[in-house]
Amino acid sequence: MDRSSIINKLNENYSAFFDLVEKMPEAEFTYSPDGIKWTPGQQVDHLHRSVEPLNKGLKAPEFALKAMFGKADHPSVSYEELVARYQSELAAGGSAPAPFRPETIAFERKGGLLADLRDQVERLTKSIDKFDEEKLDKLVLPHPLLGKLTIREMLYFTIYHGEHHRLHTEANLALSAK
Repeated sequence: MDRSSIINKLNENYSAFFDLVEKMPEAEFTYSPDGIKWTPGQQVDHLHRSVEPLNKGLKAPEFALKAMFGKADHPSVSYEELVARYQSELAAGGSAPAPFRPETIAFERKGGLLADLRDQVERLTKSIDKFDEEKLDKLVLPHPLLGKLTIREMLYFTIYHGEHHRLHTEANLALSAK
């Protein structure tokens, strides 16, 4: 995927997530099928906790990214390969580290959290333009589960991450209808 396609997919996947959550009444927004799975509110919080540090990392100057994380030691994998690797890590028991785990989210925070996440996604799509195609494959950032990823791979992950949590939210809500 080139930069333009990445931006389009980010917008598409996060818009679908926003559309799902924005219309939820309190009972759905705070629903957890077993008291253990994340509520839709916690899904929003988790995505915010994931996109915000990515934005901070992408603001750093190129020399700082190279000094902190080095340069890519592999070519960027495809979107499909990255998704398969992430799914494999999850299947092997991987989960979100503590800083990315959501807190309990009250319904009253829904509007503010969605606005904050929407703002983070908009910032992300704007920051992509500062990187040419070559730099997307040369510079790396750390991912807590997948290790060092090229910026392109990190963006692929972020695209999928929004879809992943939308699908989980839909599946959990389907359980409430049973």
